[in-house]
Amino acid sequence: MGFLNSVLLFGLLGSLVPLVIHLLERRRLPQLDFPSLRFLRELNRRQMRRLNLQRLLILFLRMLLIALVAFALARPTLTGPLAAIFPEDAPRAIALLIDNSASMQLQTEHGTLAERARARAHEILDGLRPRDEVLVYALEDEPRDLGGGPVSPALAAQLLDRWPDADGGAALRAGLARAMDDLALRPQPQRELYLLSDFAAATQDSAALPPTGELRLFALPLSEDPPPNVGLSALRLPARPVLPGRPFDLAVAARLSGAESADAFPVELDLDGEHRGGFTLTPTAGAPTWRDLSVTLESEGAIVGQWRKKPDRFTPDDALNFTLPVASRLQVLLLASPSAAGGDGTGRLSLAEHVARALDPYQGRRPEAIAVELEQRGIAALTSDLVAGRHLVVLCGGGGLDATRAQILADAVARGGGLVLCPDLDGLPDLARHLLPRIGGPHALEPAGNARETLAALDPDTPIFADFSADHRKVLAEQPLWQSFRTRPGDRDVLARFASGGPALLGWEHERGRIRLLLFDAGPKGGELPYSSMFLPLLQELAQEAAGAARPQLATAGGTLSWALDEDAPPAAAALQVKGPDDVILPVRVDAASFPSHAMATVRRTGIYRLQERRPKGVRELGLAAVNVPPAEGLLAPIPADSLALRLGLPGLQVIGDAAPLEASLHAGRYGKELARTLLILAALIMALELWLSQRAEQR
Repeated sequence: MGFLNSVLLFGLLGSLVPLVIHLLERRRLPQLDFPSLRFLRELNRRQMRRLNLQRLLILFLRMLLIALVAFALARPTLTGPLAAIFPEDAPRAIALLIDNSASMQLQTEHGTLAERARARAHEILDGLRPRDEVLVYALEDEPRDLGGGPVSPALAAQLLDRWPDADGGAALRAGLARAMDDLALRPQPQRELYLLSDFAAATQDSAALPPTGELRLFALPLSEDPPPNVGLSALRLPARPVLPGRPFDLAVAARLSGAESADAFPVELDLDGEHRGGFTLTPTAGAPTWRDLSVTLESEGAIVGQWRKKPDRFTPDDALNFTLPVASRLQVLLLASPSAAGGDGTGRLSLAEHVARALDPYQGRRPEAIAVELEQRGIAALTSDLVAGRHLVVLCGGGGLDATRAQILADAVARGGGLVLCPDLDGLPDLARHLLPRIGGPHALEPAGNARETLAALDPDTPIFADFSADHRKVLAEQPLWQSFRTRPGDRDVLARFASGGPALLGWEHERGRIRLLLFDAGPKGGELPYSSMFLPLLQELAQEAAGAARPQLATAGGTLSWALDEDAPPAAAALQVKGPDDVILPVRVDAASFPSHAMATVRRTGIYRLQERRPKGVRELGLAAVNVPPAEGLLAPIPADSLALRLGLPGLQVIGDAAPLEASLHAGRYGKELARTLLILAALIMALELWLSQRAEQR
């Protein structure tokens, strides 16, 4: 038995009031014996005994009357086996929480787990009446109320038939918290919550749960032992910009779960719908197994790619999508401060001129011979328009930077641009004061003195030096440097060191961008390096590696895609749309508070998504993004049924197994007939009996 207003059970204490009054009214009177009445004593005793019994019965009825009224106000209801005997009269509000994660797409003998969950949800709805209310939630990374509030059982059944498939994760506790809060606002006396999931421990969210109160909680596990599975788990895209005619590597990793070993299986690569090669993979249990493939593209543009394997019982991890921008040439902007732009009167080239000739030794005369399109400007000319569309900005010097220009560079890096910093002694203060704090750079950048330095042995595993032979790295390390700078790198990568041990080249990332900081003057004042045969390849490699920051946007299902819009003339929000798999159009929201403004969309399925602007003459493509299954999802071991209540923090959770008859199990666990009306009728009858007995007692 349960109570809908259990706090009113304190009213039972009122049943003691008649007893207290009865005890207070009992008084002992002095006894006087009259000889003439001694023969009536026995008769009087029998009458008094009968009267006392009648008074005790009235006292009991009064106490019972108050107790019944208190019970009725507490609204008792039958639960357990007795509930099946009585019909369920009170209106009901229920919440259906159905796991909508990728793991629910596991194929079983009776369809996918998601299909089985919806079938059981239909069984629950079949036992409801039209006046009952239903809340339907899809459990994803954020719970979704599919009905927009309570709906009728018939409409809830339609929502189940139009169920939106998703490939993301599922935050169970966050969904429970929302449903419990929403149910607490419903006026129905009976409130029930049903959680249908495979209970794969993919996302262990820590959302706080409200008190359950009189809410009935049911868990319907649908999981089974995960079968052996081979899935594509990760991909690796080129770290440098992809240019036409230049080979690059694409890599993919596969993982094995549920078995110790697997047979070799084929993996194929498609680029823009065209098969570009493949190989066989034999993954083993434990760490992912990686393989790569060399590819060459002949034309520029945005490439859509996919790694795929033969489908098995769990299909979401059988393919990995990606996009790849291919530029005709690397767009580089070289900014020079006044101290780095001019010569020193001796005829030698300046810092900016040395760097420019290293990046473009033909000075624009042979564009087919080099993949860089270089534009050189002074720092005073720096504007947002000037850096728009650039793969890389190279800053020589640093003097003349102010807060506004530094923010322009920081914004360019945050959007995915590369930045190479080549400071000189004169520009060091402005660089350290205005720019480095905005891009997460090191602190306390200062001159190291006049000590002669050289570069230490350069690690060939560092991407910048990977293409250098041992002899080339030795030549590079022998060049004397006369002007260097020192700082504490903190958590930034040290890509090269001085022979004395201090960092010589730092690298780090700022949002989507990549920064490389030379801690020595790369001009003629700084040493002999600019005259070395290794200076040109060093700057070329540095530019290519830093410009690779503009990586394509990869996301996981359940996340949010974001595209930066044009700074000067962003398209109207109403004209924007995101087209997803199967040409599904998603709503777009625009974050106008950021600079530049961003278009964003929440995605729930794997595939390629395109940001488009609708125009009278058609649509214009503004961006691409690839979405895949979250790495945490997949064939994961479910939470054991006997520990569900403990793991979810719900001690009152009732677990109904997949094989248990649903209707009988729910009758045994849910509310039965509410007894308040019956108790009030019984109280009225007892009151009538008490009044009749009281009148009889007074007449005697």
